[in-house]
Amino acid sequence: MKIGDFKLKASDFGKFGQGLQRPECVWVDKDGIWTSDLRGGIAHVKDGADPTVLGRGIVEPNGFSRRPDGSFVVAGIGDGAFHRIAPDGTTYALLDRYNGEPLGTVNYACADGPDRIWLSVMTRKPQWHDALKTEVMDGYILRIDSDSGRCEIVADGLDLTNEVKVSPDGQYLYAAETLGCRIVRFPIRHGGSLGQREIVGPETRGRGAVPDGITFDPWGNLWITIISHNGLMAIDRLGDAHVIYDDRNEAAVEAMAAGIDARNGTVDHLVACDAPEGPLRLPTSIAFGGPGRHTAYVGTLMLPHLATFRLPESLV
Repeated sequence: MKIGDFKLKASDFGKFGQGLQRPECVWVDKDGIWTSDLRGGIAHVKDGADPTVLGRGIVEPNGFSRRPDGSFVVAGIGDGAFHRIAPDGTTYALLDRYNGEPLGTVNYACADGPDRIWLSVMTRKPQWHDALKTEVMDGYILRIDSDSGRCEIVADGLDLTNEVKVSPDGQYLYAAETLGCRIVRFPIRHGGSLGQREIVGPETRGRGAVPDGITFDPWGNLWITIISHNGLMAIDRLGDAHVIYDDRNEAAVEAMAAGIDARNGTVDHLVACDAPEGPLRLPTSIAFGGPGRHTAYVGTLMLPHLATFRLPESLV
């Protein structure tokens, strides 16, 4: 099937798990399905049962990923620090300052093999929503080299940096610029520095189309959760964007977009975009798993479970 022909309706979504608390980020691997959890760690999600939470003490766990040794690297959006959760649940501080200064509002930790971690920081301000009231774009990306312990800023000046992901071929680092309503990528150079920022697909996702989480499907299409539209979008390998699902409140989205334009937006603008009766309520993350990675799992800010749907046999 051509990806431009693939659309979802509300009845196509199912539910997975129960008793989750703010499952903002989703990770799928051979050991199961995991989400960030407001109880201070990472939840191992089970179908038809409450989750088991690994780790403790992280304030508002947000974006995370898993390293080859089975540990998790987690952004604590509420405490301004990155953390490591060992396989036995022991939780350590990984990074909370750079050059002696607080990091700001951290968002996502992307493990890139055993020796490198990419870290996204939304803004240098202590609360992400403070960035709504300034034209200064101060989001950035850090790289930690595990073998040497070296940490450095590799990209700066982003407009509220959200999820970051390495491309399947390892050649690019992709990032969602939330307030810029765009997806960008950086060539990964030898040694781990980043090349010049490139816009992926359309320059913006559309007025008020605020991107949050990103990931790649089995065919290399880039999927994006559009939190303000309670929706999903995909960018194919040619750079064309396709709306897969959209459940927006037009008036709320326009009010939020106007706030972003005027740089006087509020958290309430985003919350007002919620679709209380829909299958996706402020979606923030998407991951693929199961046989052939044909099952999608979507995390949200508002639901106590993950939303799921099935991909067709191919999407090109």
